[in-house]
Amino acid sequence: PMFPLYLLPSFSLPFRRRRASISPAAPPVTAQAITYGSPPQSKKPGPAALPPSSRLSRAQPDTLRCGTCSTDVAFSSQIVSKGFTGRHGRAYLVAAAPGSVTEADLINIRVGRSENRQLVTGAHVVADISCAMCGTKLGWKYVDARESAQKYKVGKFILETQRVVAHHGWEEAAAASGGGSRNGDDDSGDEVIVFDSDDSDECEDIFAGVWDADVVAKRRR
Repeated sequence: PMFPLYLLPSFSLPFRRRRASISPAAPPVTAQAITYGSPPQSKKPGPAALPPSSRLSRAQPDTLRCGTCSTDVAFSSQIVSKGFTGRHGRAYLVAAAPGSVTEADLINIRVGRSENRQLVTGAHVVADISCAMCGTKLGWKYVDARESAQKYKVGKFILETQRVVAHHGWEEAAAASGGGSRNGDDDSGDEVIVFDSDDSDECEDIFAGVWDADVVAKRRR
């Protein structure tokens, strides 16, 4: 049987050596003088006694999954553009994972036979891609493009929004009596920068192969 692969976040576990330390001897208990008739002193609650604030944090990066069997296909950060059109409506243009050298370049997919296809943007050589677990067609892979202006698509993939779903990993960081609530500020640092085909500067960058999400983010501010 074939088992799916899973997309997991990269993390490091800090391993620390135990340091042999001699704890200081506890001070001797001394008798405390009690003044009769004085009111008892109330102890102020320390920070540890306060209830923890409830919030949601990302347990793992957002992923794109097969809409039929929920098998991982790609990270949401691999989306280059959300303005493409597939057979069934809106679609994502998705880049291969960094450092991937396999024919598929996306996990848990099968790449079909290459064929010539006339698309809205011109003639291309494409290969249909399907989920390796359930066989659902998810889109296609750009193998070649006839026009030089469309060469930036070669090696990238079309994933149809009707066939894949975006999965957001959230978990409750701290339990509180009032229940958890999502804080909008937590998501500001994980905004995905996608390619804007209407921006002439970005088109020139991606044709030249120098398009960079960090540079685009600074330019848009």
